[in-house]
Amino acid sequence: MITTPDPNVTDHDAMQAAPPRPKPHRRRDDALSRHDALQLIRKQVGVIIPPWGVFSSVGSGIALVISVMSFQSSNMQDKVDKNTAPLQAQLIEMDKRLTGRLDAVDKRLDRFGARLDAVEARLGALEVRVGAIDMRLQQVDAKLDRLLSK
Repeated sequence: MITTPDPNVTDHDAMQAAPPRPKPHRRRDDALSRHDALQLIRKQVGVIIPPWGVFSSVGSGIALVISVMSFQSSNMQDKVDKNTAPLQAQLIEMDKRLTGRLDAVDKRLDRFGARLDAVEARLGALEVRVGAIDMRLQQVDAKLDRLLSK
């Protein structure tokens, strides 16, 4: 029988080189052999991935996502500009028309304000005249009171 050293066991205990034949229908109540236990442990250990490999993979994935997003963003901006150019021209034309209309309304409001100022000036002059008439009426009333009191 050929034996090979097992790193998990002390030197005096050796493992067989040829594994025993597998049992196709092993019952759960049977004891697990040493060889089966070592095989299970070796399967569960798996491959250890170095951290730099993980970080470089994650970094390259992030860089890929960013590059794809920037490419799509630049393409989308071109497509949006291409499709909205006629709309933008229409908006500029509407803005010119609306600005012209608003300027006309502004001129009308200025004229209306000037007319209101003229009416206010006339009313001010009328107030002065009414005040003068009121003073004369008070003087006439005072004279009548003096004449009636005699």
